[in-house]
Amino acid sequence: MTLVEVGPRFCLNPIKIFGGSFGGPTLYENPYYVSPNQIRALEKRKKAGKYAKKVKAKGRRKMHEMENTLEPDEFAGLWK
Repeated sequence: MTLVEVGPRFCLNPIKIFGGSFGGPTLYENPYYVSPNQIRALEKRKKAGKYAKKVKAKGRRKMHEMENTLEPDEFAGLWK
């Protein structure tokens, strides 16, 4: 069984081929197919991880600022 590209704007990417019209034994299954739901779930997890990383970095920065306070600048009021 071979699939041929029909045109420059129409490319076939079969997911499953069944023995009957809409059911029956599976003759072919694409092992590389990833469903849109799985893609969306992965993107959502990636965004959640990115947000958690940002919140953690903000907390670390706040702790760093509290531990290392700036000394008052002796020239702060010089040009006022």
